[in-house]
Amino acid sequence: MSSLNNQLKSFKKSLNANADIAVKRAGRAAPVQNKVSQGGISNNTKASLDLEPKKKRKTTVYSQPATTGTGHHAMSQLYTVIQFLKDSDSPQSIVSIASRTKVDITNNPSLWDKLIHNDKIEYDNVSKTFAYKPTYQIKSKEDLLALLIQKKKEGGMDYKDLKDSYSKLSSAVEELAAEGQILVVRNKDGNPRVLFHNDMQYNTAIDPEFKKMWSEIRIPDETDLPKALENAGLKTMEVFEKKVTSESKPKRSKTRHKRIKITNTHLSHIDLSKDYVPTKK
Repeated sequence: MSSLNNQLKSFKKSLNANADIAVKRAGRAAPVQNKVSQGGISNNTKASLDLEPKKKRKTTVYSQPATTGTGHHAMSQLYTVIQFLKDSDSPQSIVSIASRTKVDITNNPSLWDKLIHNDKIEYDNVSKTFAYKPTYQIKSKEDLLALLIQKKKEGGMDYKDLKDSYSKLSSAVEELAAEGQILVVRNKDGNPRVLFHNDMQYNTAIDPEFKKMWSEIRIPDETDLPKALENAGLKTMEVFEKKVTSESKPKRSKTRHKRIKITNTHLSHIDLSKDYVPTKK
């Protein structure tokens, strides 16, 4: 009996020792559980992973450069300056060019040289100004009308050829057309195409009845036009295409040098490839 009692006591001691170890472990893990409970995670493994500081991702910020508009390439800067001078009706100074185009031509020797030697740019060395040289000198609608009168024997003038001569060309054309000073042939979109001077001495009065008859004539559609002309006894213009035949060059016969086989041994001392020339007696 005494041995059984001893065994029972030793078993209880071991139980108490294990209980103390479990309590100590629980006490150490208690702060972790309190922190984890705030996050709503009960698993110790997940909690330990979540407690580690996370690495922040680097975010790249892209910003638009502050100095944009004219570009840094020499040709783009040259185009910007020339376009500014083209839109200006008066010579521009270096300061004006720099303030309006944001291009400093004084600190760019290459750009300065390109402007000086440009055929469309005129540089005044006295006033230090640049000016655009248009094809025609037009500063007002009166200058445009005088030019059309000067060129009236040559026919109309193309609007595109005058476009770089005056920045307010479009408004000048519309004003002169409204006054009856010029005649304008327009494109389908209504933009001017060809300009003519309207000589008043050729403007004859037309009977209103004739105008009415003219406007009432219906022009057939393009697809129905050949049939309408045929019904009216008219023929459409026929275009004959002439086929260009290259003259055949006469073929030259190739001269072939045939080898002559000498069968007569008694003529071996005579060259048969040469013409026979009789000897003089």
